[in-house]
Amino acid sequence: METPAPLFAGAAAAPRPERRRDFAPNATIVERDDHTPLIARYVIRPDGPVPPFEPGQYFSLGAEVDGRFVLRPYSTASPRGTSHALEFLIRRVPRGLFTPALWQASVGDRVWLGPPKGLFMLTPDDHRAHLLVSSGTGIAPFMSMLGDLLDGPSYGPVRASSTGHRIVVAHGVSYASELSYRSRLEREAAANPWLTYAPTVSRPNDPANDGWSGRSGRVESILTDLCRELRLNPAKSVAYLCGNPEMVDRSRETLRGVGFAPEAIIHENYWTATAT
Repeated sequence: METPAPLFAGAAAAPRPERRRDFAPNATIVERDDHTPLIARYVIRPDGPVPPFEPGQYFSLGAEVDGRFVLRPYSTASPRGTSHALEFLIRRVPRGLFTPALWQASVGDRVWLGPPKGLFMLTPDDHRAHLLVSSGTGIAPFMSMLGDLLDGPSYGPVRASSTGHRIVVAHGVSYASELSYRSRLEREAAANPWLTYAPTVSRPNDPANDGWSGRSGRVESILTDLCRELRLNPAKSVAYLCGNPEMVDRSRETLRGVGFAPEAIIHENYWTATAT
């Protein structure tokens, strides 16, 4: 197979990845929204139909960068049954291999899109309260899961009960501008009494957060008070964690401390500093 020209012209040369493979672009960037200089929403349309996937799973994106094929996994924010294009929330890592090149791409550029993979998925027919805890772009798989939790046949009919809130979305960021799905989640929570949205910023005194009047602190630091405030019964709840490994580890400790069983805490380490 003839190797095509580099996809992202002008990208800085990077060390050769450990693995090399042929590159055949099979998808197109059809939307790009820059939420901050380091966080952007991409919509990728494959040449064929989107394969069936479970909310929470990831797809690999790949590109030829200065003659080298670079591949990275990203959870989709799209709901189950999406057929034409997939949505991804991606953070740029300045010293990474893939994302600095991706940031030079525009709508219409071609990429490689892999099949769905991963085991970070909802347990079917689980009618416990769901606590979804994320940091940064780790909220993406939860946006996909919410389609099932709010409207899916296994979850949607089970609404709020006398035991408390059915779904809680806790999202931690450094700056309020990084709450990429804030408006959507606020609308959903206003319309659904069984959904609680709990965003928090870890740097409330930074001038960039002027005007922020919500919760403050890292997301793991608000979990004890959040569980108490919403009267979540750990014996009747399940927690899903997605974000940087440090947040995941601390959240697991906190939730075990308030009574969550280890098997009721499901987690995904969403990124490392050298991975993208």
